[in-house]
Amino acid sequence: MPGPLEGVIVVEASWAAPGRIAGMLLSDYGAEVVAVRRPGGDGANDLVNHRAWDRGKRLVELDLGAADDRTALAQLLDRADVFVDGLGVQRARRVGLTPAEVATRHPMLVHAAVTGYGQAGPWAERPGYDGLVAAKLGAMLEQAGPREGPKFLGHPSIAYTTAFLAVIGSLAALQARRAIGRGQTLDVSLLDAVMAMSPMNWWFNEAGASYLASSPNETGFGRKRLITEMFTCSDGEYLMMHTGGPGGFKRTMDLLGLGQGVRTVPEPEMGHPLDDHEYHLARVVAPDVFKSRPRAEWIDIFQAADLAVLPVLRPGEVLVDEQVAHARVVVEVPDAELGPLRQAGPCITYDASPPRPPAPRATRPEPLAGVLAALGAPRPLADARPASAAPLAGVRVLDFSNYFATAYGAKLLADLGADVIKVEGVGGDPMRPLPNPFEACQRGKRSIVLDLKHPEAVAAVLDLVRTADVVMHNFRPGKAEKLGIGYDQLAAVRPEIVYCYLPGFGSTGPKSGHKSFAPLLSGFTGPLFEAAGEGRPPVRRTIGNEDYNNGFVGAVAVLMALEHRSRTGKGQRVENPQLHSSLFVQSHQMLDAGGRTVTGLHLDADQYGWGPLYRLYRTSDGWLCIAAVGDAAFARLATALGDDGLAADARFADAAGRVTHADALVGRLTAAFAARTSTEAFAVLDGAGVPCEIPADAPVQPDYLWEDWALEAGRVFEQQTVPYGYVREIGLTLRLGATPGVRSGPAPLLGEHSAVLLAEAGWSEERIASLLE
Repeated sequence: MPGPLEGVIVVEASWAAPGRIAGMLLSDYGAEVVAVRRPGGDGANDLVNHRAWDRGKRLVELDLGAADDRTALAQLLDRADVFVDGLGVQRARRVGLTPAEVATRHPMLVHAAVTGYGQAGPWAERPGYDGLVAAKLGAMLEQAGPREGPKFLGHPSIAYTTAFLAVIGSLAALQARRAIGRGQTLDVSLLDAVMAMSPMNWWFNEAGASYLASSPNETGFGRKRLITEMFTCSDGEYLMMHTGGPGGFKRTMDLLGLGQGVRTVPEPEMGHPLDDHEYHLARVVAPDVFKSRPRAEWIDIFQAADLAVLPVLRPGEVLVDEQVAHARVVVEVPDAELGPLRQAGPCITYDASPPRPPAPRATRPEPLAGVLAALGAPRPLADARPASAAPLAGVRVLDFSNYFATAYGAKLLADLGADVIKVEGVGGDPMRPLPNPFEACQRGKRSIVLDLKHPEAVAAVLDLVRTADVVMHNFRPGKAEKLGIGYDQLAAVRPEIVYCYLPGFGSTGPKSGHKSFAPLLSGFTGPLFEAAGEGRPPVRRTIGNEDYNNGFVGAVAVLMALEHRSRTGKGQRVENPQLHSSLFVQSHQMLDAGGRTVTGLHLDADQYGWGPLYRLYRTSDGWLCIAAVGDAAFARLATALGDDGLAADARFADAAGRVTHADALVGRLTAAFAARTSTEAFAVLDGAGVPCEIPADAPVQPDYLWEDWALEAGRVFEQQTVPYGYVREIGLTLRLGATPGVRSGPAPLLGEHSAVLLAEAGWSEERIASLLE
């Protein structure tokens, strides 16, 4: 079958990763995606990764600097539903494709304009490369590594998150188009992507509450009764574990032989801080205990005790895992040069609209006339109506999840105007004792408390389902059915329901019963080794993780199913395991026929960058990050540095030569930058049009949260909360022009809306009082 996006036409004109990944994601699920590329290919930008990111797309070559080719693009856009462009603010202005110009010429089009910092604001004109944005915002200081100073992010997490925002916003805008009769501009930025990966850490509250350790003498989660850490085992291999879940911390300490020094406390464990002795055992002694046994032995011990543990694997290794093989989430795509390449395939399963397997990347452009004929007639205009509501106004979501990932996806839907109802047990979500993560994924929802083991509570759920469009949960396989809220049970009362299941590993398979917590899957799927640099041991953390990624893909999964329902009237069961979304953000890591890893992104051992021209350099007093990608940028770099011999050196005459002689080029540039201060180097490069930034010497979090322009743009929220008082937090990261997102208040108190929601479901005051009692 063609997938949930059958009939959706997308034009994707992007030379960088975010637009290409967004196009791949839409194509994977049935959209007809036309990739517009420069004549002759992308040159220095033509990475091995594009063999995955460009799969399933039609290829057209256009020079947008030429009037005739801009006319050809306009013909494509007349037929399209969505336009994903990565032109940037300045280039879009030069070629007449600003959001205002596109909206005037193509009023039915949803236009996702991808830039570095957005269409407005103090940084709008700055060059938009994910490495430069990470440097400017201080994200490079949050990356773990073996040396001091900023570290280049080895995993392209910002690119993937930007792509997710583009897809989520575009699908929401397609829903809104049915209500308002026209398309709209979606302002997508790398800046908002960094914000979207940061809300559980980036916040201020007057109570000073945080789940992060607040003392320099504390590590990890400090005094929280929680272990979530990477450990070295006796065989030199690494594992990652997480003690979340009832009794998990005490059970772990017992298995480590340290249980006699640890109290048994009531649930939730995280609500009871460690005393000094417990802290010493958990943070100082436990790591040494792990070195007493090999990894496989520890994994068997912990999994037998129903604790969350996984090996930390190198990039590509997970593609041959038994659970991955069972789920058939890896596809083998033919490649004319490299042979068959195994890569992460579509990560969401749709029972009623499964997509076709992705086709290989097109290697030759198609004639424009043939593509236009295949796309059909231009989209007809509709009667425009006032845009008075958010894009998901009228959509109701029941969120039964615990912890972060699924809940974050539901929060993104709430930001878009959906009425999201958080259904909690009597004890509440186990994450409530972690204030910033809880606020980050529960903001804007309403809470009802229901003990689903009580028949009347199940009756309440069914009454709520009759008014709902979406159900989301992450229970372990079989639990929802036992509680009476499985798909078949809910579809019996609401056939149109979109039922989105987001387990850790899947509903079936050898790992389906295992627990899943971040950052276990970041270790399991490869990013911790990838971020460490060539030949280095894995790092403990990266920017972004599987919790965020599963939330992003969860929102995508729901919106695709709603698009299918809008067209067919049919609901369906949707599944997006956290393992699958973690695989998707590793789609740039492939295996060839010999089982060797194939990728275009290689971080050096010192975490400086992905090559001599996209990396960090030390200056005489600090650092500079450059993105001199392509022949023209390299020529400008050589001129700016006053090194005539650099441009004339035959070794560096083209992209292939600069790769072959990368060490020599790095040596030349290292000497040139070491002779200048950061300010001097920035001035000469920026003045010559060479993309660069001076890395922040501290994360911008405190400054950003207090910037008036960020508050006015809705990128930062300020509000009063209970019990944390005045709060500043990351606001909207989805920016739609005609139907903007909404600000609907802080995270709810436990059961804050129980009576109101039951009354909305038609329950009498007496029946409500009886159930609540």
